[in-house]
Amino acid sequence: MKKHFIAVAGISIGILLTGCARSRTSTFPPEQSAIYVSREGALYTSLVRDYDPSDTGYNTEELLAMAQSEVTEYNSGQGADSGQVPVAVADCRVEEGTASIVYAYAGADHLLRFTELTQDEDNHPETLEVSTNTLYFAAGAAPAVWTDARKNAAADQNTVLKKKDLPLVAVTGPVTVQTEGQILYYSGQVDLKDEFTARIAEGTAYIVFRP
Repeated sequence: MKKHFIAVAGISIGILLTGCARSRTSTFPPEQSAIYVSREGALYTSLVRDYDPSDTGYNTEELLAMAQSEVTEYNSGQGADSGQVPVAVADCRVEEGTASIVYAYAGADHLLRFTELTQDEDNHPETLEVSTNTLYFAAGAAPAVWTDARKNAAADQNTVLKKKDLPLVAVTGPVTVQTEGQILYYSGQVDLKDEFTARIAEGTAYIVFRP
């Protein structure tokens, strides 16, 4: 588990370093509770809580131990021999009145099951799929009505598909999604908090973002 935690930390650092080299890249680790989706389709959830800095009961070591215990319990029940660890702790910190944990997932199915097991109401969607606009449209599953996030104007399917292989997230349920790249188009009941963050009110939403 220790080796895997180091490996996942390396992935997190890789995202940060990549972000330094690219414009329009969101902050990682997230500064809010959200499902984070990287350009390559990697999935994370962040749990962020404020606390009273005078409360000495909060410390990184205890929070990390709790998170690792949840991860170990979940992973031990999966019985996977694929070489992939289903869930890992990617980041954990307690500082300046904020406590946060970031989990990394081997796939959307593990995110759905783990957030249900841990009763993570902030980050537990009903369904979640990560794909590309090209694959989703080819499967005939993409909606017809879209909004251009940059122009705040309607966009048709041809516009959304004009550039191929853009990352796409399809999610059902009241959750917040933060994308590594700038959100370009969305469909559904979406409230954009900023150029990387979308709050889904209800139903299924589709988010296409910059690779």
